[in-house]
Amino acid sequence: MTNDTAAKHVIAYYWDAFDPVVLLYNSQNNSIDKLGLTQINFSASENKICTGKMEDDEYIPCPQQVKLTKNTTCMKCSSPAIPVLECVFEPRCEGERCGSPLFCTRPHVVYLALYSNLIKVGMTSEKRFKERITEQGADAAAEIFVCRNRLEARTLEKEISARFKIPQEIKPGALMKQWVTAPSMPQMQNVYSTYLQKISTWKKPLNKDLDAFDKYPITTRPKSPPKIVHSKGKHTGSVMGIKGRFLVYSTPKGARALDLSDLVGRTIFINADDDSR
Repeated sequence: MTNDTAAKHVIAYYWDAFDPVVLLYNSQNNSIDKLGLTQINFSASENKICTGKMEDDEYIPCPQQVKLTKNTTCMKCSSPAIPVLECVFEPRCEGERCGSPLFCTRPHVVYLALYSNLIKVGMTSEKRFKERITEQGADAAAEIFVCRNRLEARTLEKEISARFKIPQEIKPGALMKQWVTAPSMPQMQNVYSTYLQKISTWKKPLNKDLDAFDKYPITTRPKSPPKIVHSKGKHTGSVMGIKGRFLVYSTPKGARALDLSDLVGRTIFINADDDSR
């Protein structure tokens, strides 16, 4: 790399309320910085390295620098609160099969989330509901069932999806189309009420109001759906907005969408005119 670049390891991406945060680790001076998210100019590596762990409020890089393809941490660096990483997506029991059951045994909720006029069903721990909706970039959402544990919530989520033909995820291409115009709360309310009524004929839901999630940092809407680009490679442009896991930025050839969650684990090489320096 040339002298006008600075190499940093992307160790986390998360939302602090409606503020997106990308954390970078600089191994040269053992410091942690935030990636500037108004003007970007960096290149991202192809390989991903374990992001290490926090211990007593101190960041510890992965001692083995393990290369990864699926998760963001290796087994040695993973959080003890999640003893079996696969159980994050598909819980296998009610917490009795591992020595650290808190993750799976706490109360969970099943929810409906709206992306403009598109709807999906999901589940998360009760305490993380708002955080999870923001992570997913939904425009509105409501809890519809409270469950005893993660397995019960996941089972109910899948059954609702199958019974009422509600997807468990919205494809990225469909999400990009929602960037062009601002969502309509009356339209989303109508979609939500329609599906809630269908579900109530089978099982009584909570009947909670639909909450708007409308504080994402979106400054400019693209004229056409952004083109999703691969994380590996160079990314240069003015940031138009960030919502869920996607950052949309302008280029001379049109708007581009970068999956910030897929940057985690990669090394990025920041150029001198990037606002992270």
